Amino acid sequence: MKKVLIAAATLILLLVLAVYGLLWYRQYSSYKNRVHEHASLIFKINIDEIVKQRGLSSIKSDNRGFAVPANIFVYNITDKPAGTFFCSLPVTDTSALKEYLKKTLGVNHFEKTVQGVVWGNNADQRLKIAYDAKNIAVCYSFTKANVKDVLNELLAEKSFLAADDPRIERMKRETAPILYDFKNYSGKANLTNQTLTLRGTIPLENLHVPDQSYCPAGLTKGLSINAWLNADLKGLLQSDIHFKNYFLEKDILLKYYHGYVAVESGELISQYEPVITYEYNDEFEKVEHIEQKEVKVPEITVSLKGNAPALLRYLQKQNVISTDELLSRELFPLYAVYSNNNMDLLQLSTSEERVLPELSPVRGPYFLFADIDFNQIRKQKQFAFLDSYIAPLSRLKLKGTKQDAKTGKIELELLCNHF
Repeated sequence: MKKVLIAAATLILLLVLAVYGLLWYRQYSSYKNRVHEHASLIFKINIDEIVKQRGLSSIKSDNRGFAVPANIFVYNITDKPAGTFFCSLPVTDTSALKEYLKKTLGVNHFEKTVQGVVWGNNADQRLKIAYDAKNIAVCYSFTKANVKDVLNELLAEKSFLAADDPRIERMKRETAPILYDFKNYSGKANLTNQTLTLRGTIPLENLHVPDQSYCPAGLTKGLSINAWLNADLKGLLQSDIHFKNYFLEKDILLKYYHGYVAVESGELISQYEPVITYEYNDEFEKVEHIEQKEVKVPEITVSLKGNAPALLRYLQKQNVISTDELLSRELFPLYAVYSNNNMDLLQLSTSEERVLPELSPVRGPYFLFADIDFNQIRKQKQFAFLDSYIAPLSRLKLKGTKQDAKTGKIELELLCNHF
């Protein structure tokens, strides 16, 4: 009996060691050749930790054609636009991978080279992929950047951060489900029940956040979106804006903008759209008849602090706002948007009756604030085209505070209907 107990205990110990060794190796191997050496902002998603916290046995495979490592890294690169993100993963089955890319990610164009590398992209060419029998490299770019050079490097497993790089070492020490690393700034995110929370630091060098912030004089209740930012936009608006036949010079926009922008969206209001119908008169002639059709739209208001008269004149010169102070429907076709201004504030609103808000310079706690009620947005069908994307989300709360001239603290809470 004693020998049986010893044998059983030994077997259990070996199993425990084997499982521990497997998890350790998954963690170790997930850092190898996965983060480009010129990575700037890096997100690490700790899959094993998420599985453990969510009480899952594993990340289920639906024959995707790629493996899910212990950690997945998503990052942008210093010499590419900030809104361009990369990720690479190991391939297990190229045939299954191609089907997954077509059905799930909408990749509809594939081209195979003589070297055996398959290149692909989706319809709008923001998503680009390249894969071979060993790896898949993925890029999503808001600006449709040219990224073939980086994807080639990722496939060839060249130009990666070394395993002992200080940034890799920092990330290895953190076991949070999600974390980000950017220069000397970092943050962690945790999952509890239906809530994602994030705490971290962000750089403020190029934002010129004031010590004394502006905020609405009073927080309106019942809003689905309530957000504001006290910051210089030079670090965010880095190029001129081109859209269809419209052109806006960033230097002029920044000259007239004075460091405050706010967005609100509330209850549905009525707008009236002209509808043309045709009727026959007593002489059986077809006569055009215009009726005003009532349409329910969300009351959306954007307020910008600055040299409002000069900014309005410039926007009218560029045909963004008409002489009767309506935003071009070509730019924003969903609803009619009216402009209003005084000397210090330009307001764009779907409500023609919207009163200009009062700004109170206070030593408020937040230079950045956002409160978004996704349930209310869906319930009121404010942006129906977004419903499928925000279906899992319930509410977002975001707060940013200034710690010193270079550093800010960010706190985020995202409530979900389900994960």
